[in-house]
Amino acid sequence: MKKTLSLTLLLLLTGCIDSSSIKEQYKSSGANLSIPESVVYDKNQNVIYASNVNSIKSSNPWINNNGFISKLDKNGKVIKLKWATGLQSPKGLAVYKNSLFVSDLNQVVQIDTTTGKIVNKFPTPKGIKMLNDIACDEVKEECFVSDSGTKQIFKLSKDGKFTLLYDKEKVSNPEQNGLYIDQDNLIMQGEVGKLKSLNLKTKKVTTISDSVGISIDGITKYEDKGYIVSTWSGGIYFVDKQGKTKQILGDGFNTADIFYSNDLDLLLVPDFAHHILGYKVSQKL
Repeated sequence: MKKTLSLTLLLLLTGCIDSSSIKEQYKSSGANLSIPESVVYDKNQNVIYASNVNSIKSSNPWINNNGFISKLDKNGKVIKLKWATGLQSPKGLAVYKNSLFVSDLNQVVQIDTTTGKIVNKFPTPKGIKMLNDIACDEVKEECFVSDSGTKQIFKLSKDGKFTLLYDKEKVSNPEQNGLYIDQDNLIMQGEVGKLKSLNLKTKKVTTISDSVGISIDGITKYEDKGYIVSTWSGGIYFVDKQGKTKQILGDGFNTADIFYSNDLDLLLVPDFAHHILGYKVSQKL
């Protein structure tokens, strides 16, 4: 943590962080969360969901920690800390119609957004046990999950079957984490420090930016201007459509799977500790 803070201070002093592009609006209130890893806004229910890895006692986010999902109002107040339970170590979240889909180690869990009850569990193929992020396409009725262990991406069909979508390329440092569906493209990392796009029709992979430099955790789209990505070291970056990258936040905490909501006009950031933070993003981006 000291190294991260030192790096942040250095970047601030040298003017590398465009902190004028983003401003904190709130920090979640009420009950403290328990290692929130992912966050998503459900406009149908007008609530925010946060996955809790709940690894405070074990310190290991990749084992069964009896994790859970919390429900917050749009202003970040915790409505119900343990809204959905019966999970292991939940990470990525995706709202799909009236369901919340959760990547949970070796399974994808489907939760009814009206009740918070688990309605389906889809176990992964043997050897897949480090599911990280998830993104769902309502038009094609399928979801995509990244596995940080094998560094692969899998497609989950509506009948609950997993098929391999993307294997690691012949790259020097492959990695998978954040995913985002943008029309016919799956936005991903693929290789440490790079933002890539996988065309779901042609399976062609193109590089949007190779200048993030460090491992990408979360990916979200900011209007039609480009993408906002988070990194495990605490930095948040904006990548425009031409691939130009600039750092807009470097607070020194471990940002995880972020989410930008057009409806709320907020960037939601889990701090992997106890809170969700809401940020207003400047139109200057």
